[in-house]
Amino acid sequence: MELGSEQHPDPFRDAMQEAVYRAVQVGSFVGTAAQMYAYHRRAQARIAAERDHQARRALTAEIRAERDADRARWEPGLDPGWLRRASLTEVAGVWGAALPYTDRGVPWYEPAATTAMARCEDRLRGLHPYAMAWYDRLVSEGRAPGEAMRAAAPLFARHPYARDAPSVPRPMLETAAVGQGAGAAATAPGPDGRPRAGRDGRPCDEDFPLEIRDVLAAGGGTVTAAVSQAPAARIVPRAAVRRPQP
Repeated sequence: MELGSEQHPDPFRDAMQEAVYRAVQVGSFVGTAAQMYAYHRRAQARIAAERDHQARRALTAEIRAERDADRARWEPGLDPGWLRRASLTEVAGVWGAALPYTDRGVPWYEPAATTAMARCEDRLRGLHPYAMAWYDRLVSEGRAPGEAMRAAAPLFARHPYARDAPSVPRPMLETAAVGQGAGAAATAPGPDGRPRAGRDGRPCDEDFPLEIRDVLAAGGGTVTAAVSQAPAARIVPRAAVRRPQP
């Protein structure tokens, strides 16, 4: 067996894929529910426009069969035991199957579907409170359930309890920031426009009235003349020191 040929699992990648899968599935269920709702609306219009009695009966039987198939998909939402065991995507699938039958203004309205959808929403709040909090907010603002769930679907890819972390003071960072501030203040220009000696500067540079480059720039002039042009504020007086006699 060649080295490096083994495939090691990547928990982080697997978790990311699972999170994206949840979000895609929820969005897909909402899209399927919208398509089913549109299908029932078109079928109802065909029945109303059909003049032939036998053809109308055939269309009605076909639509009834479609509703029975859909009922088999959303009825698990009425079972509390199933809801406790079901995964997030399973509950979302039942929610999407019930959604087309919760509109009270259409002939295919099913009161039991409304109950199943409400129970699925309660279960989803327990499984993913973060995404469902956004869903509930949109519904409270007047959004239709399908539109609100479509907007909240990307949030199912996040952690169920995602939140903004509070600001925690870090002493080491604060100390570094204070040190940087002190260093910046030390290197800021002085009253004469010249840069101050920083923390890494030599003490003699602070006491000397001129900087070394100014002394070298004096060229052929005397050092005494250059010193006389220095600001008085930069000169630090010192007490006279008695030299020992040779």
